[in-house]
Amino acid sequence: MTDRSKVLIVDDEPPIRAILARWLTKWGYSVKDVGSAVGALEAMAAEPMDIVVCDIGMPEHDGLWLAEQIHARWPEAAIIMGTGRDDSPTVLTSRKLGAAAYVTKPFDPHLLRQAVDHASGRLKFRPSAEL
Repeated sequence: MTDRSKVLIVDDEPPIRAILARWLTKWGYSVKDVGSAVGALEAMAAEPMDIVVCDIGMPEHDGLWLAEQIHARWPEAAIIMGTGRDDSPTVLTSRKLGAAAYVTKPFDPHLLRQAVDHASGRLKFRPSAEL
């Protein structure tokens, strides 16, 4: 694959960043990871990424704050929110702030891949078994 989508992983937990980076690299994405919202903005300013996979629960600035900042500065970037909070208000807020998808922790690799592939435009549409 010559045109690899660039993915920025933002999570304050190094083991989570490591496993996500491993999966995304295996799936053919170019990956960078950072441990904070401020680090994510610095990384995006240095090299805008196509997709941002972002944890909501982080110290200092949370992922919802980051989604708002990224959406305002880089509206073409797809934002995928990842969190242990599976509640309607958080999902609705993340959507209002520009998130393309919302994936709960612990991450299911199949659901995460579907969200990232869809965000990158790589999702192959398969005929439904019902058709």
